[in-house]
Amino acid sequence: MGRVRITDDVALYCQDLGDGPPVVLLHGGCMSHRVWESQVCALVESGFRVVTPDLRGHGESDKPVSSYTAAMFADDIASLCDALGVGPVALVGWSFGATVAAAFAEAHPDRLDRLALVSSSIFSDVARTASAGDRENDLPIEKMLANQRRNRPRGMERFVAGMFGGETDEWTHRWLWSIGMQTPMRVAIKTLENYVDPDADSLRAGLASLDVPSAVFHGARDNSATLAEAEFLATDVLRNGTFVPFEESGHVPFIEESARFDDRLVAFLEA
Repeated sequence: MGRVRITDDVALYCQDLGDGPPVVLLHGGCMSHRVWESQVCALVESGFRVVTPDLRGHGESDKPVSSYTAAMFADDIASLCDALGVGPVALVGWSFGATVAAAFAEAHPDRLDRLALVSSSIFSDVARTASAGDRENDLPIEKMLANQRRNRPRGMERFVAGMFGGETDEWTHRWLWSIGMQTPMRVAIKTLENYVDPDADSLRAGLASLDVPSAVFHGARDNSATLAEAEFLATDVLRNGTFVPFEESGHVPFIEESARFDDRLVAFLEA
C-alpha cells in the first residue's frame, strides 16, 4: 500500500489489500480509489486480493504533463500489474474507468481474467454503432468542459450532483466533491476530452473479441446511457456477458445500492 513507480517519471498511488485472486478496481474521471471503500471491504472479506490505484493525474498519484488518453491509462495499469506481480486480473472499471478497462482489454487481452464495466457512456457509444442507441442520453461533454474551465469548484459540484439518480445526503456530495478537487483542471479537461469523439467502432470490435466472463452494471437513472444500451453491450456485443441493472441508481450504483452491488460483484467474480 503506497506509491508504485510505473515509469522513470511516474508513480501511482495504490492500495493493495488481501490475498487471493487479484481484482483491480478503476475509478472514474476526476475521482480516486476512495470511491471503492465498500467494495474493497466486501472483496477482501470474500477472499480476493484487491488493487485500487489512483489513475495518473488523479488522487494521490503523480500529475505530470501527459496525453491522458484512455490508451495511456491502460498501459499505466499494465505497468502497475507488472510492478505488483499480478495477473491475469479481474478488471472492474467505473465510468471513465470502464473506458480505460475496455482499452486495457483491447491492448492486453492475455492479461485479463474477467471484465466488469460499470455505468459508462461507452454503453451508449457502442449501441449506436448498431443503431440501437437512444440519442436523448447524449453526454453533455461540451457543457462539462465549460463548467470545469469557468468556475472549477462550482463545476465540480455540478459534476458530482449529476451522478445520483435520486436524493442523497449532503455529506456524500461533499466527500465526492473533495475527491474531485484533487484532480487538477488541466488533467480533468484532458480526461473529459476522451469523450469528445470516441472511436465506437474500434471499441465495439475490441469488446466483441474478448473471450472472458464479462458483466455490465448500470443504473436505470443514469443519463450516460439507457438500460437498453447497457443491456445491448452485455448481450449482443460481449461473447460471455451478464447484465446487472440497478433500478434505484444513477451513475454510482456502488454507492446508491452498495449492498446489492457488492453482492452481485462478488457473485460475478466467484462464478
